[in-house]
Amino acid sequence: MLLQTLLLSFWLFIPAYVANPAAVLFGGGTPMDFGRKWRDGRRLLGDGKTWRGFLGGGFSGVFVGSIQWFSTPLWEGTFSPFIRFLGPVFALSFGALLGDVLGSFLKRRLGMDKGSRAPVLDQYDFVLGALVLTAVIFPAWMMAHYVLGEAVFGLILIIVITPILHRTVNIIGYKIGKKEVPW
Repeated sequence: MLLQTLLLSFWLFIPAYVANPAAVLFGGGTPMDFGRKWRDGRRLLGDGKTWRGFLGGGFSGVFVGSIQWFSTPLWEGTFSPFIRFLGPVFALSFGALLGDVLGSFLKRRLGMDKGSRAPVLDQYDFVLGALVLTAVIFPAWMMAHYVLGEAVFGLILIIVITPILHRTVNIIGYKIGKKEVPW
């Protein structure tokens, strides 16, 4: 039963895991901050956070989540019908990107340039964003899948495996020329 809970927790989080790197693939174009600066004279976010990346990444997570729902019996009983499933997938996908945007905002406030290393923040900003937005909009769903009973072990799994997945995906992005640094 615990193994099934762990697998389901990971499976449900895949839209967030997809949205974050997909934003890099879709990136470019108009910066989300439109070139504006904060009171400290630094850019709000920088050129690395674009509307095309945000929307492309978010909808990539939703697309993958939709494929998951239609292709597996794991979803049965979790959020049928499809429309009830779609809300948490949107929240996970776009929450991940909002967390990443907040991470960029914090890095700029700390005087860090785009691509600067920020251990912990770099690995967990998108996870925190996905979890918080989902918890705010769908608290019962969040509690059932990541907090209550054995589900908390799924949350622990997400926390433990995220740095490994994050590093692996960043190395791939660097090798294919989509990221300037491999972290």
